[in-house]
Amino acid sequence: MNIRTDAIFSYRLLLALFCLGGALAQAMELHVSPDGNGQADGSLAKPYGSLSEAVEAVRGLRQAGHAEPARIVLREGRHQLSETLVLGLQDGSPATSAGVKLEPYGAGETKEPAHLTIAAYPGEHPVLSGGVPVNGWQRLESPPAELPANAVGRVWVADLPGTLGRFHTLYDNHGRLNRARNSGFAYAKMGTKRTLHFPEGALKNWDHLDDVEILVRPGRAWVVNMLPLASVDEANGVATTGASATYEMGPLPGYLHDPGASVVWVENILEALDEPGEWVVNTKTRKIYLWPADPAPDGSPRGILAPATTELIRVEGQIDYDGPTDLPVRGIAFSGLTFSHADRRAWTSDDDRVGWGMQHDWDLFDRPTALLRFRGAEGCRVEHCRFIHSGGSGLRMDLHAQRNRVADSEFAHLGEAGILLAGYGPGSKDVNHHNDIVNNHIHHFSEILWHSPGLWAWQSGHNRMVHNELHHSGYSAVLITTRVEPSRSLDGEGGRTVRRDEIEPGDETRSRDGYESWKIREKYNHARHNLLEYNDISYCVQLLSDGNGIYVSGTGTGNIVRYNYLHDNQAKHFPSSIRCDDDQHETLIHGNVLFNNGGFSAGIASKGINDIINNFIVDPVVVPSSGYISYEWVPVPGSKVQRNIIVSHPDGGKAHNERPRGKDNGGKPPPRIVETDMDSNLYFHPTDPHWMDRHFATLRGVGKELSSRVGDPLFVDPAGGDFGFRPGSPALALGIEPLKVSAMGRREKNDHEGDGGSLNAN
Repeated sequence: MNIRTDAIFSYRLLLALFCLGGALAQAMELHVSPDGNGQADGSLAKPYGSLSEAVEAVRGLRQAGHAEPARIVLREGRHQLSETLVLGLQDGSPATSAGVKLEPYGAGETKEPAHLTIAAYPGEHPVLSGGVPVNGWQRLESPPAELPANAVGRVWVADLPGTLGRFHTLYDNHGRLNRARNSGFAYAKMGTKRTLHFPEGALKNWDHLDDVEILVRPGRAWVVNMLPLASVDEANGVATTGASATYEMGPLPGYLHDPGASVVWVENILEALDEPGEWVVNTKTRKIYLWPADPAPDGSPRGILAPATTELIRVEGQIDYDGPTDLPVRGIAFSGLTFSHADRRAWTSDDDRVGWGMQHDWDLFDRPTALLRFRGAEGCRVEHCRFIHSGGSGLRMDLHAQRNRVADSEFAHLGEAGILLAGYGPGSKDVNHHNDIVNNHIHHFSEILWHSPGLWAWQSGHNRMVHNELHHSGYSAVLITTRVEPSRSLDGEGGRTVRRDEIEPGDETRSRDGYESWKIREKYNHARHNLLEYNDISYCVQLLSDGNGIYVSGTGTGNIVRYNYLHDNQAKHFPSSIRCDDDQHETLIHGNVLFNNGGFSAGIASKGINDIINNFIVDPVVVPSSGYISYEWVPVPGSKVQRNIIVSHPDGGKAHNERPRGKDNGGKPPPRIVETDMDSNLYFHPTDPHWMDRHFATLRGVGKELSSRVGDPLFVDPAGGDFGFRPGSPALALGIEPLKVSAMGRREKNDHEGDGGSLNAN
């Protein structure tokens, strides 16, 4: 803001304070409209023209002594934020959290009104947008030779808005447009994390190489990387990237991927601009090319927005990163708002990336990658909001985050994650906990970075994550993880997040080595005692491999995965609906319904000492090669496997299996399965009453499965979601609890989900 405009704004603010001082003494409410009044005073008749102006007005009123709750009301239309709006300690409540009783799970009840609320005007649907209009479109009359023939005459060109540099997403009135991407190629041979070997002609030394990115699957099933190209040697078929891939760029294992299929795709080149809605940007010439998907009557693009920032609003307290105590912002609420049109935060170098990735680089630690970000916040609320059509994630809670609530909101068509809770790295500082994620609709996320989850608690515990509906993901739907040992090298995954000064002597060299080692290291892993229940999860792992509906890995004790409905997850390389992976113990998996899923293990996989109780695994679409319940790699002594129901595929398969040690032991009990406390389970094969004979013979010989039996559970209506029991069900005699999926998932439709008209009205 220059001196002249700063003086004008100060004058207007003083005038508003004078005019409104008496009226606002009772109720401090300011209005904002995209068509703000030139003589704005924040009243309904003379609203401010921007949210930033209203925030400054509230700050002025606070300084003048107004301590009551304030409310900023946004009217219909697009409210542009060309840079991140930061709400800090001056905007939050002066109250402290001293004496607040923490519930076992979640934020608990909050009766006081928020200190500052930013809300929609009743019945209206304002959009907070990071998009800058792109105007001045001209038809591309002399198309470059590399433009595909079918695009000639259909592509339009415009100059980049003067305030913008490089951006990675683009939007029209209907949402995010696809950046031009080619059909891809397979690696020519194994490379390194910075070196890629490509077949002849697959990459070129484009004149705008700094703008070109490649989407790669770097030799593993569970991750993609979007990498900038640094150089291309066309003669030798070698390219280097500006940032390191997560793993060496080489072929994926054949059992996970067709070796001849594409694993590298090139984006932002004119050669790939061959469909409506695709675009290319050249920051050297400052031109943007677009084949419009929603053209005006004359064929030109309309409503086009380019993002100016990767995050719209950040609520940020005073972070003492190296110390034990942060000072959080308290009592800020958002209600009825739509957040949209932010950019994806691109990897540009290794400087702030290597060692800062959270498990497998599925996201980066403490970075501005979401539309709304809490970074040092307590008692804040997000209710009845929408986070849609954006390049990054919907919402993050970083570092210190406690007793915050996200409820009744929609997260959809996001390039990365839905909701991320990420505390400090492994160490003694444990301040990200007791948050509510309740009754949200999280769908069609991970649309750019395919591995991004819908909901992720990383180093965050005692959260209550209930009654959410998650569907259509590129990879896993829900993650509860840490997966960083104190011994991790600085440049290893998450290595720089480890708080090494807080690690006790001897533990800094202690790596994964079974349950006893985990018990010692568990105090550093703070994603513990999370309650994940009554969620509905479907259509996972649509784009990658080795993902799950619910994934718990390498973190703390006491996580409860209970009463969730996982169904219609039928991707070819979907391992299991619920999985406790490496270095995970003391997890309760109880009362979940797993219906009509595929997978290597159609039901539950446990790589550790975890309890599997009263779960229903029903009607898988394939015979699971690793069993309906799989015990993987490590000893599982004392794991309770009780009162579960398994209804097999018509072709059978193993009810319980060890992986990779699930081979025939010459009639002896499998060594991992026999370590469990297994009993009172019910098994049913639709045509083979002897399906479990061999299993019972071996397990009963060592005192297991003595009460278990084979029989039709006589479900009331499994296809209709009623897994109660009809009279005479053998499940009743085994003490198995009936389950109804009608109690799982969202309790009601969000008030304004799916309406609101155009997102991009200027």
